[in-house]
Amino acid sequence: MVISFSLELKAVTLLTVGGGVPELFGADAVFIRVPEASGKYKLYVPGSSVKGALRSAASRIAKQYGFESCGEVEPGRIARAHSKRVCDVCALFGYPNRPGGEKSPLTISNFEPLESLDGKLTTITHVSIDEKRAVAREWALYVAEYIVPGVRFRGHVSIDHTSKELLPLLLLAIAELRTGRFGRRSIIDLRIVDDKELNKHVDQKWIGLLESLREWLWVGLI
Repeated sequence: MVISFSLELKAVTLLTVGGGVPELFGADAVFIRVPEASGKYKLYVPGSSVKGALRSAASRIAKQYGFESCGEVEPGRIARAHSKRVCDVCALFGYPNRPGGEKSPLTISNFEPLESLDGKLTTITHVSIDEKRAVAREWALYVAEYIVPGVRFRGHVSIDHTSKELLPLLLLAIAELRTGRFGRRSIIDLRIVDDKELNKHVDQKWIGLLESLREWLWVGLI
Protein backbone atom coordinates (compact mmCIF):
# COMPACT_ATOMS: atom_id res chain seq x y z
CA MET A 1 0.00 0.00 0.00
CA VAL A 2 1.21 3.49 -0.86
CA ILE A 3 0.28 6.81 0.75
CA SER A 4 0.09 9.49 -1.94
CA PHE A 5 -0.63 13.21 -2.17
CA SER A 6 -0.03 16.13 -4.48
CA LEU A 7 2.46 18.86 -3.65
CA GLU A 8 2.31 22.31 -5.21
CA LEU A 9 5.44 24.44 -5.52
CA LYS A 10 5.32 28.20 -6.03
CA ALA A 11 8.21 30.54 -6.80
CA VAL A 12 8.47 33.20 -4.07
CA THR A 13 11.59 34.75 -5.55
CA LEU A 14 13.12 34.33 -8.99
CA LEU A 15 13.44 30.57 -9.49
CA THR A 16 15.98 28.63 -11.52
CA VAL A 17 16.85 24.95 -11.83
CA GLY A 18 19.82 24.55 -14.16
CA GLY A 19 19.92 22.10 -17.05
CA GLY A 20 20.03 21.89 -20.82
CA VAL A 21 22.36 23.28 -23.47
CA PRO A 22 23.00 27.02 -22.99
CA GLU A 23 23.73 27.65 -26.68
CA LEU A 24 20.19 26.58 -27.63
CA PHE A 25 18.28 28.81 -25.23
CA GLY A 26 20.28 32.03 -25.10
CA ALA A 27 21.66 31.99 -21.54
CA ASP A 28 24.72 30.60 -19.78
CA ALA A 29 22.59 28.95 -17.07
CA VAL A 30 19.22 27.88 -18.48
CA PHE A 31 16.13 26.51 -16.74
CA ILE A 32 15.84 22.75 -17.22
CA ARG A 33 13.52 21.59 -20.03
CA VAL A 34 12.06 18.37 -21.39
CA PRO A 35 11.01 17.81 -25.04
CA GLU A 36 7.31 17.34 -25.81
CA ALA A 37 5.60 15.40 -28.61
CA SER A 38 4.81 18.74 -30.29
CA GLY A 39 8.53 19.39 -30.72
CA LYS A 40 8.53 22.20 -28.16
CA TYR A 41 10.39 22.16 -24.85
CA LYS A 42 8.56 22.33 -21.52
CA LEU A 43 10.11 23.68 -18.35
CA TYR A 44 9.77 21.62 -15.18
CA VAL A 45 11.27 21.20 -11.71
CA PRO A 46 12.92 17.77 -11.30
CA GLY A 47 11.55 15.62 -8.52
CA SER A 48 15.14 14.72 -7.66
CA SER A 49 15.89 18.39 -6.94
CA VAL A 50 12.88 18.69 -4.64
CA LYS A 51 13.72 15.40 -2.91
CA GLY A 52 17.32 16.51 -2.35
CA ALA A 53 16.18 19.84 -0.90
CA LEU A 54 13.69 18.08 1.38
CA ARG A 55 16.39 15.68 2.53
CA SER A 56 18.63 18.60 3.53
CA ALA A 57 15.70 20.23 5.32
CA ALA A 58 14.90 16.99 7.16
CA SER A 59 18.54 16.67 8.26
CA ARG A 60 18.46 20.17 9.72
CA ILE A 61 15.28 19.71 11.72
CA ALA A 62 15.11 15.97 12.56
CA LYS A 63 16.77 15.94 15.99
CA GLN A 64 14.59 18.77 17.31
CA TYR A 65 11.57 16.50 16.96
CA GLY A 66 13.03 13.20 18.13
CA PHE A 67 14.07 11.80 14.75
CA GLU A 68 17.60 10.63 13.99
CA SER A 69 19.89 12.07 11.32
CA CYS A 70 23.42 10.82 10.67
CA GLY A 71 24.23 14.09 8.88
CA GLU A 72 26.49 12.30 6.40
CA VAL A 73 26.58 12.37 2.59
CA GLU A 74 29.71 10.34 1.74
CA PRO A 75 28.83 6.62 1.28
CA GLY A 76 31.63 5.28 3.50
CA ARG A 77 30.77 7.64 6.35
CA ILE A 78 27.06 6.80 5.99
CA ALA A 79 27.87 3.09 6.33
CA ARG A 80 29.84 3.71 9.52
CA ALA A 81 27.12 5.95 10.94
CA HIS A 82 24.59 3.15 10.30
CA SER A 83 26.62 0.44 12.04
CA LYS A 84 23.88 0.02 14.67
CA ARG A 85 20.77 1.22 12.84
CA VAL A 86 19.81 3.30 9.84
CA CYS A 87 18.95 6.87 10.79
CA ASP A 88 15.43 8.15 10.10
CA VAL A 89 16.47 10.60 7.39
CA CYS A 90 18.27 7.91 5.38
CA ALA A 91 15.47 5.41 6.01
CA LEU A 92 13.03 7.88 4.43
CA PHE A 93 15.10 9.40 1.64
CA GLY A 94 17.39 6.48 0.85
CA TYR A 95 21.17 6.12 0.88
CA PRO A 96 23.94 4.53 -1.24
CA ASN A 97 24.60 0.77 -1.14
CA ARG A 98 21.34 -0.02 0.59
CA PRO A 99 21.24 -3.75 1.54
CA GLY A 100 19.47 -5.88 -1.04
CA GLY A 101 19.30 -2.98 -3.45
CA GLU A 102 16.15 -1.69 -1.76
CA LYS A 103 14.79 1.61 -2.99
CA SER A 104 13.80 4.57 -0.88
CA PRO A 105 10.19 4.28 0.35
CA LEU A 106 9.72 7.89 -0.78
CA THR A 107 9.03 8.77 -4.42
CA ILE A 108 8.68 12.32 -5.73
CA SER A 109 7.65 13.00 -9.32
CA ASN A 110 8.77 15.86 -11.51
CA PHE A 111 6.85 19.11 -11.00
CA GLU A 112 4.93 20.36 -14.05
CA PRO A 113 3.80 23.98 -14.52
CA LEU A 114 0.13 24.70 -13.72
CA GLU A 115 -0.04 27.66 -16.08
CA SER A 116 1.34 28.98 -19.33
CA LEU A 117 4.89 30.24 -18.94
CA ASP A 118 4.59 32.73 -21.79
CA GLY A 119 6.10 35.96 -20.52
CA LYS A 120 7.10 34.28 -17.23
CA LEU A 121 10.78 33.77 -18.11
CA THR A 122 13.46 36.38 -17.60
CA THR A 123 17.25 36.54 -17.76
CA ILE A 124 19.63 38.32 -15.40
CA THR A 125 23.33 38.99 -15.80
CA HIS A 126 25.44 38.06 -12.78
CA VAL A 127 29.05 38.55 -11.75
CA SER A 128 30.84 35.22 -11.28
CA ILE A 129 32.22 34.70 -7.77
CA ASP A 130 35.49 33.00 -6.84
CA GLU A 131 34.09 30.79 -4.07
CA LYS A 132 37.49 30.04 -2.51
CA ARG A 133 38.34 33.72 -2.11
CA ALA A 134 34.74 35.03 -1.85
CA VAL A 135 35.46 37.83 -4.33
CA ALA A 136 34.16 38.67 -7.79
CA ARG A 137 36.07 37.33 -10.77
CA GLU A 138 37.22 40.24 -12.91
CA TRP A 139 35.32 40.48 -16.23
CA ALA A 140 33.58 37.17 -15.51
CA LEU A 141 29.87 37.65 -16.22
CA TYR A 142 27.19 35.07 -16.93
CA VAL A 143 23.51 35.15 -17.85
CA ALA A 144 21.00 33.01 -15.91
CA GLU A 145 17.41 32.20 -16.83
CA TYR A 146 14.66 32.47 -14.20
CA ILE A 147 10.96 31.88 -13.68
CA VAL A 148 9.31 34.97 -12.20
CA PRO A 149 7.72 34.87 -8.72
CA GLY A 150 4.18 33.53 -8.42
CA VAL A 151 4.43 30.70 -10.97
CA ARG A 152 3.10 27.37 -9.65
CA PHE A 153 4.12 23.79 -10.36
CA ARG A 154 2.57 20.52 -9.20
CA GLY A 155 4.13 17.14 -8.45
CA HIS A 156 3.13 13.96 -6.68
CA VAL A 157 4.59 12.37 -3.55
CA SER A 158 4.27 8.71 -2.52
CA ILE A 159 5.54 6.96 0.59
CA ASP A 160 5.28 3.24 1.24
CA HIS A 161 2.79 2.42 3.98
CA THR A 162 5.42 0.40 5.84
CA SER A 163 7.31 3.67 6.46
CA LYS A 164 4.33 5.78 7.51
CA GLU A 165 5.92 6.40 10.92
CA LEU A 166 8.32 8.67 9.00
CA LEU A 167 5.53 10.70 7.40
CA PRO A 168 5.75 13.35 10.17
CA LEU A 169 9.45 13.80 9.33
CA LEU A 170 8.47 14.45 5.71
CA LEU A 171 5.88 17.01 6.83
CA LEU A 172 8.50 18.73 8.98
CA ALA A 173 10.90 18.80 6.02
CA ILE A 174 8.25 20.45 3.82
CA ALA A 175 7.63 23.07 6.51
CA GLU A 176 11.36 23.68 6.93
CA LEU A 177 11.98 24.04 3.19
CA ARG A 178 9.31 26.76 2.96
CA THR A 179 11.52 28.99 5.10
CA GLY A 180 14.86 27.96 3.61
CA ARG A 181 16.62 28.11 0.27
CA PHE A 182 15.95 26.03 -2.81
CA GLY A 183 19.22 25.81 -4.68
CA ARG A 184 21.58 28.73 -4.20
CA ARG A 185 19.31 31.73 -4.49
CA SER A 186 15.64 30.78 -4.69
CA ILE A 187 12.87 30.69 -2.10
CA ILE A 188 9.83 28.52 -2.78
CA ASP A 189 6.50 27.94 -1.11
CA LEU A 190 4.97 24.46 -0.87
CA ARG A 191 1.39 23.36 -0.33
CA ILE A 192 -0.06 19.88 0.21
CA VAL A 193 -3.18 18.96 -1.79
CA ASP A 194 -4.74 15.75 -0.43
CA ASP A 195 -8.48 16.19 0.34
CA LYS A 196 -7.53 15.51 3.98
CA GLU A 197 -6.56 11.91 3.18
CA LEU A 198 -3.31 12.25 5.14
CA ASN A 199 -5.30 12.72 8.35
CA LYS A 200 -5.79 8.95 8.34
CA HIS A 201 -2.06 8.29 8.45
CA VAL A 202 -0.65 10.66 11.10
CA ASP A 203 -1.15 10.92 14.86
CA GLN A 204 -3.41 13.67 16.17
CA LYS A 205 -0.45 15.72 17.42
CA TRP A 206 0.68 16.31 13.81
CA ILE A 207 -2.71 17.45 12.48
CA GLY A 208 -2.00 21.12 13.19
CA LEU A 209 1.21 20.97 11.16
CA LEU A 210 -0.57 19.12 8.37
CA GLU A 211 -3.37 21.69 8.25
CA SER A 212 -0.85 24.52 8.01
CA LEU A 213 0.87 22.79 5.09
CA ARG A 214 -2.40 22.78 3.15
CA GLU A 215 -2.16 26.57 2.93
CA TRP A 216 0.46 28.75 1.30
CA LEU A 217 2.90 30.26 3.80
CA TRP A 218 3.97 33.23 1.68
CA VAL A 219 0.64 35.06 1.32
CA GLY A 220 0.35 38.68 0.22
CA LEU A 221 3.99 38.92 -0.86
CA ILE A 222 3.69 37.58 -4.42
